[in-house]
Amino acid sequence: MRDVVVVGAGPAGLHAAYRLASAGLDVLVLEARTQVGEGAICSGVIGEDAFTRFGLPTRSVLASISCIQAVSPAGRALEHKTTAQLARVVDKEQFNRDLADRASSVGTEIWPGRYVESIQPEKQSVVLHFRTPEQATGTLRTRVAVIASGVNFALNKILGLAKPREFLHAIQADVSLHQGGDSHPTQVYVGRSVAPGAFGWNIPLGHGCARIGIMTTALDPRPFFDALIRRIAPGLCDPQVRLSQKAIAQAPVGRCTTERILAIGEAAGHVKTSTGGGIHYGLLSAELAAEVILRAFREGQFSTQTFGEFERYWRRAFGSELVVGYFARKLAASFSDSQIEKLFDRANAMNLLARLDGSLQFDWHHRAILTSIRSLITPSRVI
Repeated sequence: MRDVVVVGAGPAGLHAAYRLASAGLDVLVLEARTQVGEGAICSGVIGEDAFTRFGLPTRSVLASISCIQAVSPAGRALEHKTTAQLARVVDKEQFNRDLADRASSVGTEIWPGRYVESIQPEKQSVVLHFRTPEQATGTLRTRVAVIASGVNFALNKILGLAKPREFLHAIQADVSLHQGGDSHPTQVYVGRSVAPGAFGWNIPLGHGCARIGIMTTALDPRPFFDALIRRIAPGLCDPQVRLSQKAIAQAPVGRCTTERILAIGEAAGHVKTSTGGGIHYGLLSAELAAEVILRAFREGQFSTQTFGEFERYWRRAFGSELVVGYFARKLAASFSDSQIEKLFDRANAMNLLARLDGSLQFDWHHRAILTSIRSLITPSRVI
């Protein structure tokens, strides 16, 4: 009988394991892949505050971000530049491995190559059934289970837990720009013709390389990605690009907890609905879940009511961000490219970013979003 079994060795699962093992619990992490970090897909952008707040390792950092440009379909730009560092860009595979090392250092046991197929709550425990790549099977019992399986919602479905309102489809590649790749700011490309329903990005990685990708509601993101690549690096050939693709959960519907079980991070839909970023909210989700689990062990109470505290914690911490970000993205997706151009003109004319200076935060967007909507749209919805 384990104290806690965490399903998934991504940032949320590994941070939860670290916090729980640090407090003296017997923690086991089951990871479906044969190596932690293998095939991890992410833009790798993490806000500077997260490194301080969660004590994150920095060995995986590739570059820093202090300037971000929003670019319209026609090339108009809105630029936010600071003297302080806004965020860092990491190698996601190495970042996950470093989090695994940190969790292991406080006693967490990690079993890669274990895909959890089913989960069954019982009166005094939770039973998990898993298989290995060689198709061997196994069973584990634990007092508490934490589902941190990322975008795989199979276990949530078994338990009737939260599911996303929708999925976005992301595709990206690290490419060599040969020259000028280090000097440009991080760029966000918007417009219905660029990335329907979301946006594209161009993130400098240093040494002439950049991470280019798009996120969209379109089921096939490849044509939009190809168009963005041609726009940014017209001389780049397809053989030079190794693509990574994934779905991104948006806006959770339903509960994240039941008796002895919690879903956290992307498995709970705890992903920024404005940008699709999952690391910061995943780490915060893990932190809040660890508080609830530790209290459950202190009090010997593992009921649905006890674990339901997690629902209140995360909704209070970032629930408004998910709601406002989701509907703001939907609103932005309703604009035509010509309307977006007029919005850019208006934002530049009124020096909007200077007005937002007090509410602009890298990982917390709802205040800046609401201020922008009031400034740009409410005087006249027809633009």
